[in-house]
Amino acid sequence: MAVARWNPTMPWRPFQQPWSPFEGIESLRNEMDRLFESFAGSTQPSSIRESVWTPRVDLLEHEKDVVLVADLPGMKEDDFHIAVQDNVLTLEGKRTCEHGAENGHGGYHYSERASGTFCRRFLLSTAVDAGKITATYKAGVLEVHLPKAPEAQPKRIAVQASS
Repeated sequence: MAVARWNPTMPWRPFQQPWSPFEGIESLRNEMDRLFESFAGSTQPSSIRESVWTPRVDLLEHEKDVVLVADLPGMKEDDFHIAVQDNVLTLEGKRTCEHGAENGHGGYHYSERASGTFCRRFLLSTAVDAGKITATYKAGVLEVHLPKAPEAQPKRIAVQASS
């Protein structure tokens, strides 16, 4: 008997992707949700689930300011709230499902778009000038500019020649 190394793209699976250990995690999660709903009961139809949703963000630090860029597709300016307190930037809100069943008729066949509440908090490494914070929201992207406080901005020190 010969021992051969296993190849994930065997001849009988030529068009499939190589095996991944993460492939079944989403289906396992769905099955676990269904199992717990059978014990606790579901408050919503099984095709529409509201959950904790986490928007993707970038937090950049420049010489004179800190910039937060967040992807918030399908939301309006009234759907989220931004606050700064004690060097902690908070972004929170709720994204709702636009297309629900009407009068119990119709509904989803399949849904991957997340909805629900979110709250993101970021500890800022420098003090910011809260009075000069600006935020713009365009095409589903939120951009928050947090100018650094004057004492937190870098200062150039002149070096004098010694005699």
